[in-house]
Amino acid sequence: MRIRPDSHRDLSHHRQETNSARPMRHRDFDLDALEVFVTVAELGNMTRAAGQLGLTQSAVSHVVRQLETAFATQLFDRSIRPMALTAAGHRLWHWSKRILNDARQLPAVIGGKDAPFVPELRLGCIDTLAAPFMPRLLQQLRDGVPSFSIAAGLSRQLREQFMARRLDVIFTNESFDDLDQVDSARLVTEPFVLLVPRNAPEVADEAGLRALSQALPLIRNTADSSLGRMVDQHLRRLGMEIPRSFAFDAVDTMMAMVAEEMGWSLLPPTALVKSRQHLGRLRVLPFPAASFRRSIFVIARKGELGSLPARIHKVGRNILTQGYFTELFVSWPWLKPMIGR
Repeated sequence: MRIRPDSHRDLSHHRQETNSARPMRHRDFDLDALEVFVTVAELGNMTRAAGQLGLTQSAVSHVVRQLETAFATQLFDRSIRPMALTAAGHRLWHWSKRILNDARQLPAVIGGKDAPFVPELRLGCIDTLAAPFMPRLLQQLRDGVPSFSIAAGLSRQLREQFMARRLDVIFTNESFDDLDQVDSARLVTEPFVLLVPRNAPEVADEAGLRALSQALPLIRNTADSSLGRMVDQHLRRLGMEIPRSFAFDAVDTMMAMVAEEMGWSLLPPTALVKSRQHLGRLRVLPFPAASFRRSIFVIARKGELGSLPARIHKVGRNILTQGYFTELFVSWPWLKPMIGR
């Protein structure tokens, strides 16, 4: 960013106005004026500053006077040589440096392929992965992103918010293969497992599953959730049409219902980690019929966040592979080979 000799407007009509007559407005000064001021402050001499900026000494002096008028305070002590900043001038120098530095980064931040700075990252996450995954993810991303907003919910809701540009990156069990301008990276693939009350009989095969479904109601996800649709479709493939008794949109409530011996359920391991406080009061078994799985993806728009989506994917994979499921593996070691990329 460079100062142009003709870039300074004549603000002389403001000189008769006092700070008490009107509040200061941002149009009373601009980036060019701040750069002139910073140059004078750092060189301590208007003539030298004029030479560096390619301006006349009178133009530089005029800009400084206009800033003093705009801020209604003296910025330089001219009674000493070389002149020095006043306390107000030092504050303006500090903030001007920050403003000018931010302005210089704007081309790369707004239009660059590898934008180095994201002022706010809007993340969406399916409910089954929201905790403790999201706190661990944010802890590792916060050094490069100063502000986050997080939405947790059903995959359908996250898709709607993403398509409306209210979310930048989402974690969902939909791959978004139907969209061209979207990057989709698989985070994890996991099986559905059987959750039964502690006193329920063994469920070793498909016949045992059918007996269970006749003895206890299925605690299921709501029909508008992707988990609910996946479970219903798979059970129909097995020829099992199970009447609806209980449907919930929160996995924590579903697991609490099983723990209270109100029924049985089918959920993926990420849901078990999220609601692990219930695990001591229920049993986790392999699904005894033809198994089925789901994948979780990281979804972002192509080219809009530079390398940040790739970093989010890498950090997320590290979280899931470094101890995230350890508690489950200790209790049910057969789960470990079933969870993968």
